[in-house]
Amino acid sequence: MQPIPGSVGVPKTPELLRDFEQFKQLLKRRAELDLDQYKFEQTYRRIYTMMERAGYQKFTDYFNYLASDDTRLRAFIDRLAINVSELFRNPEQFEILRVQVLPELLKRSLHLKLWSAGSSYGAEAYSLAILVHELAPNRSHQILGTDIDQEVLERARRGVFAESDMRNVPHAYKQKYFRAFQEHGRTFYEADPALKRYLKFERHNLLSDPYPQGFDLIACRNVVIYFSDEAKDRIFREFYSALKPGGYLFLGNTERIFNYAQMGFENPSAFFYQKPQQEVQRWRNAS
Repeated sequence: MQPIPGSVGVPKTPELLRDFEQFKQLLKRRAELDLDQYKFEQTYRRIYTMMERAGYQKFTDYFNYLASDDTRLRAFIDRLAINVSELFRNPEQFEILRVQVLPELLKRSLHLKLWSAGSSYGAEAYSLAILVHELAPNRSHQILGTDIDQEVLERARRGVFAESDMRNVPHAYKQKYFRAFQEHGRTFYEADPALKRYLKFERHNLLSDPYPQGFDLIACRNVVIYFSDEAKDRIFREFYSALKPGGYLFLGNTERIFNYAQMGFENPSAFFYQKPQQEVQRWRNAS
């Protein structure tokens, strides 16, 4: 889920700031969305702009307007966190996965356990499914896709993608793993059941829910860039704990972990952070 940019130059009176704090608490109780974990300036500007366009001058009045209609509140959350993705986004990074990372993991594990965290409507998860099926077909690989948004999770379970989602998919994969069909004058592509059998999509809040464990690879790309530094630090440490020894965390091209060594990670290549294999014995003793 990638928040959209907000406008600049919005007013910040003491009254507005107090009202915004109340708005955040109301939204957290109603929608389980904790805005305190996001960067304040960007979040404030974005919501103020939406409030102003709706004709309101107080955040709490704007909340009451949103909360009076579930569809309206859902639309607000969707605008606040637009789901932007595509299959094989940044294809050069997926090539590193295909050539280096996944073959290494397959040498240690017959069946891989992968997590697409912040999976949106599933483009990343299906990309991972294609690669593991190509490299090691007919094994019991597990790919978990999680997001806070139930609607995009339902879309992910259907496995249907627009033409714009498919622009980086190699032609051979497109022919092999997708069925093209027409609907309302547009072309869509449905993923093959051979991919869907690896996949499971569930709701998960990276900021508040317990983290599942025992993963060979966690992909969390272009998800945490708008979180506060404290929230990002906590998420990366949770990912470290959720990985098997030797497992990889795969980030987007706008994200870095500057204190990765302090967390325990190694950084063998750009966008990939590895939990050291030396922890194998400690992990086995704890499991």
